[in-house]
Amino acid sequence: MPYKTKIKAGALQFVLLVGAVIAVLLLTFALLHKTHVLFGKKTSKTIAVIKKADLGLNYAMRQDILINDSVTLKIPLDEDGVEVSVFKSYWGIFEKYTVSSRFKKTVFEKTALVGGAVEGQFPALYLKDNDRPMIIAGSAKITGNAYLPEQGIRPGTIAGEFYKFNLPVYGAVKQSSNEFLIIDTSLKKYLKELPKRGNYDFRENHIRFSEGLVLINSFKAPTKYIEGDVIRLSHVDLRGNIMVKASQKIYVGKNSNLKDIVLIAPKISIESGFNGILQCIATESIKVENRVILDYPSVLVVNRGDMPNPKNRSETNIQIGKNVLIKGIVAYMEDGDEENFIPQIKVNENTTVFGEIYCEKNLELKGGVIGNITTDAFIALEKGSIYQNHLFNGTINSKLLPTAYAGLLFNKEKALAKWLY
Repeated sequence: MPYKTKIKAGALQFVLLVGAVIAVLLLTFALLHKTHVLFGKKTSKTIAVIKKADLGLNYAMRQDILINDSVTLKIPLDEDGVEVSVFKSYWGIFEKYTVSSRFKKTVFEKTALVGGAVEGQFPALYLKDNDRPMIIAGSAKITGNAYLPEQGIRPGTIAGEFYKFNLPVYGAVKQSSNEFLIIDTSLKKYLKELPKRGNYDFRENHIRFSEGLVLINSFKAPTKYIEGDVIRLSHVDLRGNIMVKASQKIYVGKNSNLKDIVLIAPKISIESGFNGILQCIATESIKVENRVILDYPSVLVVNRGDMPNPKNRSETNIQIGKNVLIKGIVAYMEDGDEENFIPQIKVNENTTVFGEIYCEKNLELKGGVIGNITTDAFIALEKGSIYQNHLFNGTINSKLLPTAYAGLLFNKEKALAKWLY
C-alpha cells in the first residue's frame, strides 16, 4: 500500500515566492541588457556627433563660405544621419568657425580660430622686387628658403661691421616679383571697416568700464563691448569674447589679465612687463615696451588703408621694444605708394617674433623671427645714416616654426589656430 503524505500550503507559497523572485530577476537582467544596448548605441552616436564636429571644421575650412553666413555642410559619404552646420565670421585677424553637429536631440558645438596654414615650402623671407639688391651685414642670418629681387643678395658692411657668415642665405634662393602676396580680400575689407563701425551693435551688449573690472565671456555668448575715448586697462581681468574700442587710445597696463580679447583704437600702447594674449588693431601706431610677452595667437596690426604716413613723420608705426616675445602676427598695411625713409615696423634687440611679420613698407629688424617675413623693403638706421634694403644683425629662421602654426590668411590652405571656449 503506497505511503501518502500531505504537503503544507506554506510550501506552495514558498515555491510561488521563489518563482516570482526568479521572474523579477530575469526581467531585471533583460531590462539591464536592453538598457546597456541602448546606452551603448547612444554613447556611440554621441561620439559620432562629437567626431563629426571636428570633421565638419576640417571640411568647412576647404569650402568657400561667406562671412557671417551659416550653412549646412554636405559632407561626402555622410550616411550616419548626423547633420553638421557651420557659421563663419571674423575674430580680429582670424576667421572664427562655429560648428554644430546634431543627431535628433543630441547636439554638440565647437568654436575655433582659423588662420593660414604653413605650407611645405614656407619661406623664411619674401622681399618684394623693387629693382635694387638686398644687403646683409653684421650678425644677420637667413635660414630657410628666400624669395629675393632679381638683383639678388650680397654681403655688406654697416658702421664697420661686416657680414659674419659664409653664405648670404642658408636655403634655396628664388626670385620674387614686384607684386605683394595677396592677403584675403574680405579680411582686408573687414579690417578697414572695423574701426569705423557705429554704435548699433554696441548698445545691447555694452559694458560700463571701470578699473578693477572682471569680465569673462564665452564665445558661445554674444560679444561684449567696452567703448570710450581713452581707455586704460589697469587692474582688470578681461577674458574671452570681448571687444574694446577707443576713439583715441588704449593703454594696456602690466597688472591687467587679458586673454583672447580684441583691442581697436588709433593708438595702442602696451606697458613693460605685460603678459597675456590679445589682438591689437590700430590705424596709426602700436607701441610695445620692453619685457612684454604676448602668447599665441596674439596679433599686432596697423592698417593705414589709403592714408599714407605724413612725409615729416618720424614715429614708427609698430615699435617693439627689447626682450619682448611675441607669438603670432605682426603686420603693417598701407595702400599708398609714397616712399619714405623711416621703418613702419621696428623690432629691437633680444626680441623674438615667433610667427610672421608682414610689412607693406619698411621693416627694421634687429631681433629675431622664427617663421616668415614678407616685406616691401628692409631699412637700417645706424649712427645718423639710413641704409635702404639692408638687413643688419636681425635673424630669420623658418625651419624652427612648427607646421601646426596658423597665421595670416593668404587665400591658401587653412589651419586650426585655437579652440575657443
